[in-house]
Amino acid sequence: MNKNIKFKEQLTMFDTYESLPINEEKMEDFDKEFARNIINLRQELKYDIPNTTYLTHAIHNVYPAKFIPQVPRFVIKKFNLKGKIILDPFAGSGTTAVESLITGNSNISNDINPITRFLVEVKTLKLNPRDYFSYANRLNYHIDSISKCNLKFVPKWGNLDYWYPQDILSALTKIWGYIHNIGENESNIKYILKASALYISRKYSYGEDESPKLFRSKRKTIKMRELSDKFHERGLELLQNELLQKAKKYLKCIIQFSSSMKTEYKKVDLVDNTNKQFLMVLNSSIEELGQILSGEMVDCIITSPPYIYAQEYFRSTKIDMYWLDMVDDESVRKLTKREIGQKSKPFCDLSAELLKIEPYKNIAKTIKILSENFKTKENIHRFEAYFNDMLYFVQLSARLLVRKGILAIFIGEPKVFGTPVNVKDIITEMLSQSNFRVKHTLFDIIKSRHLSRNRLNENPNGISGEWLIIGEKL
Repeated sequence: MNKNIKFKEQLTMFDTYESLPINEEKMEDFDKEFARNIINLRQELKYDIPNTTYLTHAIHNVYPAKFIPQVPRFVIKKFNLKGKIILDPFAGSGTTAVESLITGNSNISNDINPITRFLVEVKTLKLNPRDYFSYANRLNYHIDSISKCNLKFVPKWGNLDYWYPQDILSALTKIWGYIHNIGENESNIKYILKASALYISRKYSYGEDESPKLFRSKRKTIKMRELSDKFHERGLELLQNELLQKAKKYLKCIIQFSSSMKTEYKKVDLVDNTNKQFLMVLNSSIEELGQILSGEMVDCIITSPPYIYAQEYFRSTKIDMYWLDMVDDESVRKLTKREIGQKSKPFCDLSAELLKIEPYKNIAKTIKILSENFKTKENIHRFEAYFNDMLYFVQLSARLLVRKGILAIFIGEPKVFGTPVNVKDIITEMLSQSNFRVKHTLFDIIKSRHLSRNRLNENPNGISGEWLIIGEKL
């Protein structure tokens, strides 16, 4: 193959540079560097992790832009982490929490999204495997009891009728009315039923359930006609049967997780310094996190920060949060304004330090010029705020980590105004300027993972993979 063609193909795979001049003298060096950086995490850990939904990773597997369990496991294995404290400041669906606990480490999971606490807690439930049939019988009992209950729960969602046919909505409010009123003495059963009810609440809505992002699609509208016909034939019984199937599946996942635990751990509200394994779940912004946790107390940080413009996490998960009674319309609006990647004001102004980072400085000039040709000119402020917040996060990590602590960031390089942004280079330079030695920059190619596509998306083909950037605190 012609070297120029091969070189351009490799650049395209990185989704980073589209029109660089070809320097033939550097082609061989690029080929070697490219080969060194490529990694297939699924293949690398095929003997440790059978698939991305093993154990409790299968529970509520629709969280937007969630990263695969191979990411935290790779870092944990590479640095022989055991008995350490691992923090995920953007914990999302709780992937790092599960992997930390089953490898004998403590975990602190934090996310501004309220649903993270629920997802982490349901995925890390401790159930005695010997009591499996007892739990299964209690699930049967409660689901059978739904039809006899007159309690109803109506989410505080002003747009509720837009997302559900009236008869299905009535059945769902009955199911949730019963679940919300299960006593706390059966909290484990309640968690499993809530997670299972989230599944059917999405499936029987007009929301597109093949994408985490909440929107109505032609495909789902057609599908809902079929589901509505089935519901008219069987009524509430249809939903009860699906709820039971999903609950039993989740119960098996949790039993498998509990069986995988080699040591006991406890859930805490404050960091446990007794060297006992623990789980701590926080619901704070990155700014607040720095006030809650003290310096040099974390051994490793493994996380996948939000992508710039790529996802609206609250928009995607609000259907779940409404049914869980975590939010109302006003609180969702407030949360969205605080979302990294969407907000236009950073936690604090680090512009002067940010401009010392050459890769950012160069692309920021390009993006600013391009923004003048788009209707959404204000997006330049979101761009600047995003990288301000990322620098704040890296500096916070340097404060929280012990000496020689590990910071692992898993992130992709989407386009802004149709132009690739060299996020890897920017983050790498942030680490170098924040008291870190960059040890690895690895590129994981996963062709099946894409960002949401629509006519307004300037990155319609998604991203070809993501970077795993690993630094060690000096």
